[in-house]
Amino acid sequence: MQHRQERDARLDLFKGVALLIIFINHVGGNPLAKLMPARFGPSDSAEIFVFISGYAIALAYGPVLAEQGFAACQRKALGRCRQLWLANIVTMLASALVVALAVHVGDLPMEASNRLQSFAPLFDTPVTAMAWNLVLMYLPFAFDILALYILLVAVAPLFLWTYARFGHAAVALSVVLYLVAQAAPGLIPPNLWDEDWNFSPLAWQCVFFLGTSLALVVRSGRVRLPQSGWLLGGTLTLLVGMAVWKFTASDIGHALTPAALRDWLPEETIPWTDKDTLGPMRLLHFLALACAAALLVPRDASWLRSAPARLLVACGRHSLPVFCVGVVLSIAGSALLVAEDGAAMVLAVNLVGIAVLLAMAMVLERRRTRRQPSRQPAKPAVSSALPETP
Repeated sequence: MQHRQERDARLDLFKGVALLIIFINHVGGNPLAKLMPARFGPSDSAEIFVFISGYAIALAYGPVLAEQGFAACQRKALGRCRQLWLANIVTMLASALVVALAVHVGDLPMEASNRLQSFAPLFDTPVTAMAWNLVLMYLPFAFDILALYILLVAVAPLFLWTYARFGHAAVALSVVLYLVAQAAPGLIPPNLWDEDWNFSPLAWQCVFFLGTSLALVVRSGRVRLPQSGWLLGGTLTLLVGMAVWKFTASDIGHALTPAALRDWLPEETIPWTDKDTLGPMRLLHFLALACAAALLVPRDASWLRSAPARLLVACGRHSLPVFCVGVVLSIAGSALLVAEDGAAMVLAVNLVGIAVLLAMAMVLERRRTRRQPSRQPAKPAVSSALPETP
């Protein structure tokens, strides 16, 4: 019988940070988005989100597979997919209501923001749009990642079963599918609004199942990340080098560089960093970032118990409601910035949105902790597996 692994607060923390960054980036015309980590390297919060979700899947479903078999594991995964599918529908309808208020009450032109315009099919042909949404082929702005997660959760039991039977051959198969996505970038599901998804499932399953594989390896206790100064130095050098490359190749970098030195600057930004197919350099940057984070933030770091860290941990622990509410808030924020793009409005949209997400996460966490003793009154407190929510 397999025991569930003790919760690692770092995973919830980084996931919480990723959710807040996703909210900021999803607000159209948000100047604060220019200061987010994606401006300093090829990868962004999406990789963090998907990787940690894959890690969580292993901890949540691995014991089910080992104790109850593949059928029970698959049933649990499909039950979770149903919850995610319903969350996708409810979130889209709530966001559509915000768009309707902005357009018909606030008298904003839908074409003023691609966030608002992505809901045009729902207003023009509601029956057709809803039918396509039910099969995940109409996804307004920001909904692609939730659809991707539904697919990945659905096939996760098969990966876990393959890993249990054939070991690292499962990882090799995942890498092969990733290479197929690089060779055939057109293999992406269609989207009624934007031609196709922003995430290729064949490519992004790789970072998801790398997270799953890492969780399985850590749980086995056979392999540990070496606390090597050389490894940390190498990953930091790679991260800094990519940040410098991306900055110097940008228009701002060229403008700030003396004319005599501009011939030495790269003319193009980092290649092979497409987001839809998770380009190799983008994947390499994320893996270096994950390695550096694991080495720089010890699992038992005292600051993880501080009040700000607990807020972020709660945000990551309750990631599905935080993500869904964040999408609705980002659509509302986009509409507000279309109506008024002054500094005061920008500050209000970001501060209020982040405050609402953190407050909701803390309320949900307090409700969870109040219910926890009643579920296990006679046993000492044992941390459960990470939640499988995105």
